[in-house]
Amino acid sequence: MRRIFPFATGLGIVFGAGLALAAEAPTALPSAPNAAMNPEAIEFFEKKIRPLLVENCYTCHSANTNARGGLRVDDRNGLLSGGDQGAAIVPGAPDDSLLLSAVKHEAGSPKMPPGKQLTPEQIGDLTKWIADGAAWPALEIPSDLVGPKPEYAELIAEHWAWQPLQKSVPPEVKESAWPLADLDRYLLAKLEAENLKPVASADKRTLIRRASFDLTGLPPTTEEVAAFLSDDSEQAFAKVIDRLLASPAFGEHWGRHWLDVARYGESTGSSRNVPYPHAWRYRDYVIDAFQKDKPYDQFLREQIAGDLLPAVDQQQRDEQLIATGFLALGVKDVNQRFKVRFIMDNVDEQIDSVSRSVLALTVSCARCHDHKFDPISTAEYYALAGIFESSDLCAGVRNKMGGGGLDYYDTSLLLQVGDESVRNSAPPEKIEELKTKLAAARQEFQALRDSPEGNEKAPNGRPKRNVARQKMNRLQAELAALSDPAVQGPVAYGVRDAKVIRDTEIRLRGEAELMGPVVPRGFLELLTVEETPAISASSSGRLELAQWLTSPQNPMTSRVMVNRIWSHLFSRGLVSTVDNFGINGDVPTHPELLDHLAARFVEQGWSVKRLVRDIMLSRAYQLSSENSSVAANVDPANRLVWRHSPRRLTAEEIRDSMLASANSLDAARPQGSPAQEMQVRELRNNGPEARQLAEMVAANHHRSVYLPLLRGLVPASLEVFDFAEQGMVTGSRDVTTVAPQALYLLNNAMVRRSSLQLAETLLKQEHLSDAERVEAAYQTILGRSAAEPETVRVQAYITEFAAAAEEFELLAQSTADETMLAQSAADESTAEAAAGTGAGANANPDEADQTDAPIQEEVIAVADSRTAAWMSFCQALFGSAEFRYVR
Repeated sequence: MRRIFPFATGLGIVFGAGLALAAEAPTALPSAPNAAMNPEAIEFFEKKIRPLLVENCYTCHSANTNARGGLRVDDRNGLLSGGDQGAAIVPGAPDDSLLLSAVKHEAGSPKMPPGKQLTPEQIGDLTKWIADGAAWPALEIPSDLVGPKPEYAELIAEHWAWQPLQKSVPPEVKESAWPLADLDRYLLAKLEAENLKPVASADKRTLIRRASFDLTGLPPTTEEVAAFLSDDSEQAFAKVIDRLLASPAFGEHWGRHWLDVARYGESTGSSRNVPYPHAWRYRDYVIDAFQKDKPYDQFLREQIAGDLLPAVDQQQRDEQLIATGFLALGVKDVNQRFKVRFIMDNVDEQIDSVSRSVLALTVSCARCHDHKFDPISTAEYYALAGIFESSDLCAGVRNKMGGGGLDYYDTSLLLQVGDESVRNSAPPEKIEELKTKLAAARQEFQALRDSPEGNEKAPNGRPKRNVARQKMNRLQAELAALSDPAVQGPVAYGVRDAKVIRDTEIRLRGEAELMGPVVPRGFLELLTVEETPAISASSSGRLELAQWLTSPQNPMTSRVMVNRIWSHLFSRGLVSTVDNFGINGDVPTHPELLDHLAARFVEQGWSVKRLVRDIMLSRAYQLSSENSSVAANVDPANRLVWRHSPRRLTAEEIRDSMLASANSLDAARPQGSPAQEMQVRELRNNGPEARQLAEMVAANHHRSVYLPLLRGLVPASLEVFDFAEQGMVTGSRDVTTVAPQALYLLNNAMVRRSSLQLAETLLKQEHLSDAERVEAAYQTILGRSAAEPETVRVQAYITEFAAAAEEFELLAQSTADETMLAQSAADESTAEAAAGTGAGANANPDEADQTDAPIQEEVIAVADSRTAAWMSFCQALFGSAEFRYVR
């Protein structure tokens, strides 16, 4: 049984709800529903109107073409919402319909179809069709599209993740002296049930290196190691943890964990990749939140509804506005030609990000149909969609088919932060003047781009098209600087409630234009949270959504975060699929322990630092990573935690550790981001932007969390070591071992420069013997002493390398002298030839277009062969597995 809904149920499409492109919702005329169901009107449409549109309009204005002007005529909602110039038809009002003005070739209207005019009879048919209500065949709506799903009750009752937190008493264990914390009892009980024993505890050197990396992403200094080794008190390790938790490096390291989850990036990605020059404010907000140990429930509420929360002062208000950048900084297809698709794709991205990050559920799978595995219906998806469609997405960008530069920016879609009294206003006349100049420059460039004239040389010797392009880019950047609200004060990305608040329609098969019945805004039914207030008719519902997500009655939010924290400390979550707690996800290895920790997390004020501290003071965390053949045969994946699993350092930890070892890491937080310099630039992997970013990264000695992170242009130091996927929630990064990693450690300029700086530091300490220098290098890079055989081998290597380098230098110098003589003769010959032809008179170093010039590798200058030998040794330590792994 299928119910038939008149297509007019979808007439209330609101572009402004999702993108603030319209102030009011279009209103369906009373005649529209009747017309849609009138058989005679439908027959007239099928015989007269549809063939006319197919023959004359579909080539340029349909879903499968470029839809010029953003207009679709193969869909009634496309005609009603219209394109760049507004609604194409107004049912019942032909005189107000732009479509008729266009086909009549009226003055001031585009003349359609191009190159010909419809017959008077065809124009009459269109006029009658619009006057009669613009009938369109109704969509067939599945009868089970809305309403309860009887089969869901069983799924909800059976799956572990959706049940309330279960309180339990820590189990009794045979080895009662082994546990240091309650969590140890849960783990040991499982091990004893399998007749397994945990390995011994880690030594103190291993323990401080592990703790330092886990809490700060940096290695311990030799002084910190020495202090811990000399502290024999029972609280020695607790003091180390407390010191590391208080370090600013903690916020930077654990903030980066959340930025992975928040799919943080500083550009839109997708087909037209344009920068988010103000994204860094959200990055800094996250780092500060973890450093201050902001309660996790508050942290979530601010990111989802910070603009709707009360604030005691301007600083708190700004902080909460910036927090909503979580919802704004995802991937966006700014080249999407249809506004409604742009809106609904962004809504889907927000739903996916919130549900995966907070609940570890793949709710966006229900966009086109009921979820195939989890009890989440399409109606529930669009209940959430209504919340986000009733919110302005203030990411500073808009959709524009075939645009460029400023075309994709919309400064009205930015959030003002800071004190209004200090803002300045740009002179309107200056802005208008620049707009006029930019339009002329763009027209000039378009004319030259594909013409032979564009290859002709300008007075400066460069092709005219390149000169025109540079002029256009310069004016574009200047206009952006004046038009940007940042000129009038700081701005941020985020969300705000839209002017039009409304429930939204189910989109059939997920197609933005195919609208079914409207569903009220609401939440998922698989979680029962009784204390959440009903959504107000006058607000988006984001505040109520935030309250629902962070309610103590919601068991998933606390479980998911506890599992994320556990995974960062043990290299694997109690649930291995950290971003999926659904039916297709893994089951917890220790469900009672997970609930025990989740309940304590809530009871102790959602404190991340306190939970991290408690876990690290457990016996389980302090186990060594040594192997046990007996345990490995039973549990090779270490799911029962019989040892501490070694982990490879993250990309950021590898880079930051090299800089720290070379004493060249700048621990201060930089102001802003290098991405700010890339505004009004479309980013290309092989374009000048890639070269500029590479130069920025090479010159940057700040922590890796502050590197420019534009999508598609990730710094090589991060990309090669499995950096997070910036387009989706990433709670657990891949860990691969591939050849480019070895090549990076062998050839990268930053690696070689750090090796050289450490080598020079060692050699400057003239009071040290070579054996002592070897010891210092091992302590600095690996955090341990060099064994005697290692010291002997390294000294022999340095002697042999220095001798070989000395011999090679003599050979290289001889070869260089011969090359210089040959080059001198060639230069003289070239000069003579140029003088004879006159070519030299027009030679210009800027003649060639340098925009796509390859990135030049930095040259590392080494003073002498002995320094080169020590540099090679330090680089070998950086390239070792022992450096890359923490145990």
